[in-house]
Amino acid sequence: MLHMPINHPPPIVTLLTDFGEHDGYVGAMKGVILSILPHVKLVDISHQILSQDIQQASTVLAGVYQYYPPHTVHLVIVDPGVGGTRQPIAVETPSGIFVAPDNGVLTPVYEQEESWRAVKLDRPAYWLAQPSHTFHGRDIFSPVAAHLAGGISLSQIGSDCQQVTRLQQPRLALLPGAVQGEVVRIDRFGNALTNIRHLRWVDDDMIEFIPMDAKTEKTGSMQFKADTVQVTFGWHTLKGIYQTYSHVSVGQAVALIGSGGELEISVNRGSAREKLALSVGVQVKLLLNH
Repeated sequence: MLHMPINHPPPIVTLLTDFGEHDGYVGAMKGVILSILPHVKLVDISHQILSQDIQQASTVLAGVYQYYPPHTVHLVIVDPGVGGTRQPIAVETPSGIFVAPDNGVLTPVYEQEESWRAVKLDRPAYWLAQPSHTFHGRDIFSPVAAHLAGGISLSQIGSDCQQVTRLQQPRLALLPGAVQGEVVRIDRFGNALTNIRHLRWVDDDMIEFIPMDAKTEKTGSMQFKADTVQVTFGWHTLKGIYQTYSHVSVGQAVALIGSGGELEISVNRGSAREKLALSVGVQVKLLLNH
C-alpha cells in the first residue's frame, strides 16, 4: 500500500476500456488499484468502447484526456493482442501519464503532445504475482497505474522504449475550394464526428479553420462564412454550418461544429447514423464559398 506525501494533490486514475459493465472485469481492476492506493480518485471515461476497437478508443481518448490535471494517470485497456507479442507500456507527457498496450491506442498522445517518453513495463515487482495470460488489465496495467499515480517514477516502472506503434490516421485532403475528410466516430446519439477539426466560430457568421498535419505545425488558417458552405457525403448535401442542433427543425439534418472543434453531422432530436446511413469511414467534403 502506497502513502501519499502531505499536501500532494489527490492521485487520479482514469479508466477507458471495452469491457462493458455486465461482467466484473472493471471492478477487479479498480480493486487492484484501491488495494495499492486507497485514496486514489477513480474516474470512468467509458467502458462502452466497441469490442477490440482500438481506433474508437484512440479517438475517445484524444477528446478527453486534456481536461484532466497533469498528474493524472490514464489507464487505457482495449487489448485484442493480450498475451501476444505487443508490449505493455507507460508513456509520460506534460499532460499526464498513460498506461496501455502498445497497439496504437495512444496514437493521439504521440501526435498532440509536444514531448513524451515511453517505457516497457518489464519490472514484475510492480505487477500482481503470477499474472494471467488473458487479463493483463488487472494483473499488469492496473497495479502499474496505481504505482505511477502514487509517485513511482517512470524509470522505476520499466525500461526505455525507443519505438511505439501508431495507428494509420485518416488524412485530410486540402483541395481547391474544399476540404475532404471522413467520419471517424459515431457517438451514442448517432452524431457523426469527422476528422475535419480545428474549426471555431470567429463571430456569429464567420468560421475559422486551421488545417493541421500530424507531422507539421500550423499550415495557415482560413476563414469563411458559415451560411455559404456546403457539406457533402454520399448523396446528401447540407447547406451551411450552424451553431446548435435547434437551429433546424426537429428531424432535420444539420452540420455544426462539435464540442471538440470538429465538423459534426447530426439530426435534431434524431440519429444521423440511422437517418443518413452514416458510418465510420464515410467520406465527407466541406465545400467553401458555395
